[in-house]
Amino acid sequence: MMNRKSVLPYIFAISGAVLLVLAFSRMRHLILPGDHSTSIGLFWTKGDPYCKWVFSHYESSPYESSWFSNIEAAQSNICDAVAQPEHTNASEIIVTRTLELTSIAPSYQWKTYDTFNTTSFHSSDTFMSRMHYNRTCYDSKSETFKLAKGKGIQLIEPLWGMLRDPFDHWCGKKALHMEGQANATGQSKAHIMPQGYAPYTYTLTDTELSVEESQQEQWRTHGLPPWHSSLRPSTDPRVGVAFQPPQNIHLDLGSSYFKIWGSDSGAASGQWFYDTYHARGQPFDRFIAVEVETLNDTTAFRQIPDDLVGVYTLMNVGLTMDEGDKLNTIDMIKRVVKPEDFFVFKLDIDSAPIEEPIVKNLLADNPDEGGASALIDELMFEHHVNYEPMNGPWSNPQGVGDLHRSYNVFRDLRKKGIRAHSWP
Repeated sequence: MMNRKSVLPYIFAISGAVLLVLAFSRMRHLILPGDHSTSIGLFWTKGDPYCKWVFSHYESSPYESSWFSNIEAAQSNICDAVAQPEHTNASEIIVTRTLELTSIAPSYQWKTYDTFNTTSFHSSDTFMSRMHYNRTCYDSKSETFKLAKGKGIQLIEPLWGMLRDPFDHWCGKKALHMEGQANATGQSKAHIMPQGYAPYTYTLTDTELSVEESQQEQWRTHGLPPWHSSLRPSTDPRVGVAFQPPQNIHLDLGSSYFKIWGSDSGAASGQWFYDTYHARGQPFDRFIAVEVETLNDTTAFRQIPDDLVGVYTLMNVGLTMDEGDKLNTIDMIKRVVKPEDFFVFKLDIDSAPIEEPIVKNLLADNPDEGGASALIDELMFEHHVNYEPMNGPWSNPQGVGDLHRSYNVFRDLRKKGIRAHSWP
């Protein structure tokens, strides 16, 4: 899959000899290690290749694999299964680690690559699954990217239990409890490890990172990994090769209001995405909120922060998957997003007849031939399937499969390079 991501500053080819990095409002200053001979990152000389990182493969953790081996039988009594001592202990380790990473003070931001210093591998991270990446470099003769030296890994929460925070309230009296964990209200995101908060490591050699190497002092707990996004090379007859800068884009399909829906602030996702990405030094260039329920425009725009005015777009209509429809979801994504952009997609419209075709399209497409799956870096998806105790709040969905199927859907999405998370 040679069309997935990485970021470098905004660069133009000048007379085919020197590439000048032009400053712009969201400049990411740090150059990838080993890719450029100029340490200050202002010029890129002709002899240096432009390199980016692409997705290689997904690796389930041993703990995730154990759930795949048992979920078909366990799903009929999933609350009992999660409450088993070994899973209670594992859930506490995973959620504690995820909260530790995502609860970092708001003053910490990542505006450059590798913002944080390296640290040693954390023992709790053995429970986490892994996204693997390869480094590629641009060959101006063939005008394509070719494999180069460089391997990378980034962690992601495992697929386990109900695919939700096991300390949320859904299992009633059987719900797990953890000291210091506030009582959840059905919207807990404590199990989700977004990209900027997921430990990562990489090497510029052509060997795979061994388990021993993974546990050395070379992990970064937060910040921009080199595969975050990438420049888009194009040939201009006037100057040679030009590189277009990427954008940060968010599409919230099933957005409700930005801050609060009814009396439940947890059900409105806009603020969470703003705090998790935009406010961490990677502001969205486009923030598209789609909601089929009628919203009050004045209320909707009163809730957004000042720095989203002009960036935030409210589409108070329903998107479709009808072929040829101008509101077709996949077609709109392809119009708005380029493969080099960083794109976060939230899919939660409480309507399986629309959600299912979107996900099936992503799973079936070819990312190397223009498929929309190549455009999505991070997906937050509430998969409405048929199992207890979720049948009640999900109105007993029919014909959409069970929890076992949901496990496979999320793993298959991750195998396509999408950081797919189960949204509450």
